[in-house]
Amino acid sequence: MGDILYRILQTLLSVFCFVQSSILILIYGGKGKVVPPIKNPLLLKSASKLAEEIREGKIRSEDVVLAYIHRISEVQPYLNATVDCFFDDAIQQAREVDILVASRRCTVEELANKKPLLGVPFTAKVLLHLKGMPCTGASKIFEDQVATEDSPSVALMKDAGAILIATTNSAELALNIETVNKIYGRTCNPYDTNRTPGGSSGGESALIAAGGSLIGLGNDLAGSVRIPAHFTGIFGHKPTAGLVTNRGSFPPEFPNKLLEPVHMNIFKYLCTGPLCRYAEDLTLVMKILSTEDELKVDFNQKVDFKKLKICYLTNIRSPLVSTTDKRIIAALKNAVTFFEKKCNTVAKEIKIPSWVRVNRCICSVFMRLLNNYEKEICIMKGLNENFEFLKSFFGVAKIVFVSAFMIWLSPLLYSEDKFEFYAEMIRGLREEFNNNLDKNTILLMPTYPCIVPYHNGTFPYLLSLSFTTLFNLLGLPATHCPMDFTEQKLPYGIQIVGCKGNDALTIACAAELEKEFGGWKPPGEG
Repeated sequence: MGDILYRILQTLLSVFCFVQSSILILIYGGKGKVVPPIKNPLLLKSASKLAEEIREGKIRSEDVVLAYIHRISEVQPYLNATVDCFFDDAIQQAREVDILVASRRCTVEELANKKPLLGVPFTAKVLLHLKGMPCTGASKIFEDQVATEDSPSVALMKDAGAILIATTNSAELALNIETVNKIYGRTCNPYDTNRTPGGSSGGESALIAAGGSLIGLGNDLAGSVRIPAHFTGIFGHKPTAGLVTNRGSFPPEFPNKLLEPVHMNIFKYLCTGPLCRYAEDLTLVMKILSTEDELKVDFNQKVDFKKLKICYLTNIRSPLVSTTDKRIIAALKNAVTFFEKKCNTVAKEIKIPSWVRVNRCICSVFMRLLNNYEKEICIMKGLNENFEFLKSFFGVAKIVFVSAFMIWLSPLLYSEDKFEFYAEMIRGLREEFNNNLDKNTILLMPTYPCIVPYHNGTFPYLLSLSFTTLFNLLGLPATHCPMDFTEQKLPYGIQIVGCKGNDALTIACAAELEKEFGGWKPPGEG
């Protein structure tokens, strides 16, 4: 009976997705625009390579910064990806870098150790605080707030010599897998402007994939780094919980402790992490951002692939969670085959017979966290969530419809009476995954079950967030790796999951897949 119900619900979901997609094709008229091709060769070098050539005096930081400023100006009309630009300051900082390098006051080795990103431009999601700049959470609710200091993650990048050139757009309140809000508008995908770049870090993913940025900082609450990376064909890493500080970001660590114990604060499951076009740059940025000494992640240690063991999973078999696109499954199996040959091993397919219960658990716990988050916002700003949801139908709410809908929906999707049971299940899952994923084992699985949807086309896939949310709840590292392109030249990929503290391994495996399958490709060339 359960199998029959599952098939019925999956059929209904597939029909709904097909009908919605057909309607959106009619609305948008098929494929949208693609950003102009990249012409400046400086834009095609990794951050690691640029940093090396800048400190060796082979190229000037000013030339690199100017190249990225020009590219941002070129693609911004297509994408609407940037929020605030700091071009004049960036040019001045780049000139100072070039003067420092020319002076030879520091050796190349000293610069590499003290300032590993010297002169390299970067961008940051608008949800990360910058001193003196608005920290709105991409919402009119907080449009009067101004940051008093830089986010520690931004400060670490600056201390490493990187030059901030812009902030990028985000989903409102980080509550959407599309990047849209009432302050900065909607961001588009560089491979097809009629489609979403994902969310909530969609401004970063769109700009990086278009060649307008090289490395960027985002934050991942339920896949907010990995899903945008998947939709735009770049790399994104969600670190092990606690490895990178989340202070100075949105969602904040709310001061009100009356609603729930601290372990139910959504901030605990937030992860600040990098997005980039080249896998080697994930390692470089994670070395800079990793401040938690207790985890002792050694990003310099070489991986012995002869010891690597592979697990894989193709689907989350649960009602209303979409079946994984066949092209993504094919890419996943190609990755499995590659590692089997490279490591002389046999991959093990993971079967979780209780996925329905596990998925219900994930949804319930996450929605409980979300509801607490929203209650905090409403208390702080004196809002009534039901009234805001009603107002959103008429376009007069302070927040966009999707955010209002999530605020209204969240208490309906968690079971208060079963919450402790589900919380215990999460603890059990965490222990099970940590036991199965030892220091030499990775799990390959879809980042998301669909390939990049049209704008407003993500609604049927909301419960498919379980593919990514699970690892926020478990605190495990996960790296998205681009794998291939559709006939319409739209990117897609998979995620690589490791045990706690095994970030270096998941990134190293992504680098191997990049060598084999090509990694990021400029829009129009997929």
